[in-house]
Amino acid sequence: MSLEKQQGFTLLEILMAIFIFAIVITLAYSSFNASFRIINNTSSQAATYSMAKVAMERIQEDLESFYPAEEMIFKGHTETIGDHRADSLEFTSSANVRLHPKQKLTGYVIISYQVKEDPETKTLHLFRSEKPAFTESDENDDKSKQLLLCTNLLEVAFDYRNSDGMDVTEWEGKKDRDGILQVPELISISLRFVDSGANRKEEETEERGILFKTSLIILAGEI
Repeated sequence: MSLEKQQGFTLLEILMAIFIFAIVITLAYSSFNASFRIINNTSSQAATYSMAKVAMERIQEDLESFYPAEEMIFKGHTETIGDHRADSLEFTSSANVRLHPKQKLTGYVIISYQVKEDPETKTLHLFRSEKPAFTESDENDDKSKQLLLCTNLLEVAFDYRNSDGMDVTEWEGKKDRDGILQVPELISISLRFVDSGANRKEEETEERGILFKTSLIILAGEI
């Protein structure tokens, strides 16, 4: 009775199998990594779009409730943080926001939009605050009414169009000869967010980030 001769794998066959296995694992890892990157970028952009939508709706609602009266205020200033615009806006409005159940609505308010820099990320935060328009308010009370609208911003810009059709970046809120406060006929609002999915080459360009922009006609009416 003879034993059949058994042959094993050669060294070359083993190396070829390891090489093919390594290629398959690399391709599978690259595919999964790309898929997870797309999912993360999509989730981040969805959060950015949602934040921008809420902020734009809040600003538009405040401006649509602009209060036309002799005591009204409408001032816009161009400011910069680093190399980016971080404009501020202040105006009288009838749009009150109840930030907590115990807060009392005070009628007409002066609404302010201001930008601050995050010291850790170096990105910008947009804040909304309000105070009673025709009564003195406590400074601490004003701070409690501050609302954080947006984070992870690169730029916040307010642009104005005057009655002559000229676009300007500042609005002083001066009165004319008849004592009527001049207000812009149109205001443009621009919010530029950090794009977490951008590569390094895109980050080096001036027009980087995700830009949201809208314009609103100011109906001040007659005073």
